Amino acid sequence: MSKSKIGNSLIFLLVAINIILWFVTQPTSEIAPNTQAQFYGEMIAATAMVLMGISMFLSAKPRWLERFFGGLDKMYQSHKQASILAFFLLIAHRLVIPLGKSSFVSQRLGNLAYIGIIFLVLITIAPRIPLVSRILNPPYHRWRQLHKLLGLFFIVGLVHSLQVNALTAQTIPGGFMLLMSVIGICAWIYQLVLARFLRPKLDYTIAGINRLNGTCVELMLKPAGQKLEFKPGQFVYLQFENKSGLSEPHPFTISSGAQEDQLRLSIKGSGDWTKQLADKVTVGMAAKVDGPYGMFDSSTGGAEQIWIAGGIGITPFLSWVRSNSLPQKVDLFYSVRGEEDALFWDELSAADAQSDSLKAYIRYSSVDGNMSAEEIANAAGGSIINKHIYLCGPVKMTEAFVKKFKAMGVPAGNIHFEEFNFR
Repeated sequence: MSKSKIGNSLIFLLVAINIILWFVTQPTSEIAPNTQAQFYGEMIAATAMVLMGISMFLSAKPRWLERFFGGLDKMYQSHKQASILAFFLLIAHRLVIPLGKSSFVSQRLGNLAYIGIIFLVLITIAPRIPLVSRILNPPYHRWRQLHKLLGLFFIVGLVHSLQVNALTAQTIPGGFMLLMSVIGICAWIYQLVLARFLRPKLDYTIAGINRLNGTCVELMLKPAGQKLEFKPGQFVYLQFENKSGLSEPHPFTISSGAQEDQLRLSIKGSGDWTKQLADKVTVGMAAKVDGPYGMFDSSTGGAEQIWIAGGIGITPFLSWVRSNSLPQKVDLFYSVRGEEDALFWDELSAADAQSDSLKAYIRYSSVDGNMSAEEIANAAGGSIINKHIYLCGPVKMTEAFVKKFKAMGVPAGNIHFEEFNFR
């Protein structure tokens, strides 16, 4: 098993341990028929609590865990999936558990926790549900503020579980659920209150602003103290603590070379935060940088590689080119809608002309349509099974290429991509 898969395997193991403890210490054969529904209802709720505890622990961004998930972006996907599974388990709990088995106060606490958690998870997955997204789709900064309440409702749910006359009260499975819940709550408190003091952030100053086109801007950041050390392909969280509307941290891939004194971030205005960035940020403004994060690293991918960028997804590849972090042979495919969106193409073309390792291609989708996996394979020499492929761009583009390359025989371990959809 590769190190990057250990994290998800551990999540599965913890959930399995929880379920096994329920059946080992509370055999169904010894449970009276009128309490079987309570048994399964409580087991489902306990499993949801374990998953929520795991999810909140992952949301605290423990950097030492990245290697066991393949990067913070993958770790956040596991956080999201654990929360969504807990969401459905909570619904199942309400359908299975007998009514009237707890006190008035306990029932009210349970209802409050249930409604709160269901609502907060629902607004997270709402953008992926066509009809629901029209009703529950708050802007990112508003969603992020609401999402912080998840821990509060989780605590209410834990208090509810401790007040009911549970079958596993003062038993091993009850203790295991309590342990996982406390770990999650501690992680939530750390992220909400302590991280701003204990998690190191570097001070930077805006040294320059390049308006690349009508929607994209490049920020040049000069270190005000310690310089950020990073690997090309990593990303940071950027925030402006004293600027209204920009105080929430947002993730951006570093586009500068590792040897450069200044930090470059190329940002597309696609949401409320990024759209107002170009108008509110000025030269000399103070910024905070948290990172680096991520394990999108071409240096581990072999001698022959294919890089595929869609739109602003060119940023990690720019960092690799600017850092002279090139494998023996790389074919870079850059897809944009039109010429005005071909950011840094002159620089990439010049790098192509100066390097024997790099061959760069550009595709204007509004004129020539989208690139296909077959076209890429042919341009890269035909056989791509033994090559490592790196993708960064819109989610639909990435998912389509991953599916197609796997169908063409490329091993899953040879396909690398970033998942920046943290919501």
